[in-house]
Amino acid sequence: MSNLALRVLTAVIALPLLGALVAWREPLGFGVFVLVVAGLALTEYTTIALPSASRRLRAAVVAIGVGLAAALYLKPELGLIWVLAALLAVATLVLFNPTDRPGDISGAGARLGAAAFGVFYLGALPVPLALLHRDAVDGSLWVGAAIIVTFANDTGAYFFGRALGRHKLYPTISPGKTVEGAVGGLVVGLGVLLALRMLFARSISIADCVFVAGPAGVLGPIGDLVESMIKRAAGVKDSGKLLPGHGGMLDRIDALLFVSAWVYVYAVHLR
Repeated sequence: MSNLALRVLTAVIALPLLGALVAWREPLGFGVFVLVVAGLALTEYTTIALPSASRRLRAAVVAIGVGLAAALYLKPELGLIWVLAALLAVATLVLFNPTDRPGDISGAGARLGAAAFGVFYLGALPVPLALLHRDAVDGSLWVGAAIIVTFANDTGAYFFGRALGRHKLYPTISPGKTVEGAVGGLVVGLGVLLALRMLFARSISIADCVFVAGPAGVLGPIGDLVESMIKRAAGVKDSGKLLPGHGGMLDRIDALLFVSAWVYVYAVHLR
């Protein structure tokens, strides 16, 4: 089976389940789902970014990241306290596990940076999607919009890039991505959101579609490129094998992490 066919088959199976969770009126259920996804993605990240670290150290980084996500979800008004606690925890953790080779301290800074970035990258960035579901007016609709525009952008970029791609977007990090694909992804994302509004979501205005799809067309590729940079530095193609045709969990949510953060800010604080 081709990679594209596997991607489609996985999406056909996973998307109805995801849709049911988003539509579920119990926000805690979706919140728990986001925590599970964060834990899976952070597990993949630590395997890539901390390959020489012990399993115990990697597990501790995952635990700190998931703990940060849970705390931010349950008490977001104490966000600064949770961030400070997570920073102290991960710094202390690496302080007592600076290297796997006694006496060789040269890689301690890189280990601390990789561990701390992972905790905030995959401990903090998934939370806005859960908060959007719980706290925004029409939260399920906004979560659906964030997911749909991200996937539409990604799909549009793939097909436009294959058909029209001539100019490389960032060949050092991701040789397959093109400027034409990025523009096509933005256009497709906006078109899909406008169609969603016309058919199902009149509570979302045309201006909302523009203010969501425009930044998403920029932030989504940035999120994708950030993960590509991490993988390329580690010399791996995919973050894992959890989702056939898509790679790992982190491969699937890399763009969504950045897009959902913006949609949360826009829908809850700016709209």
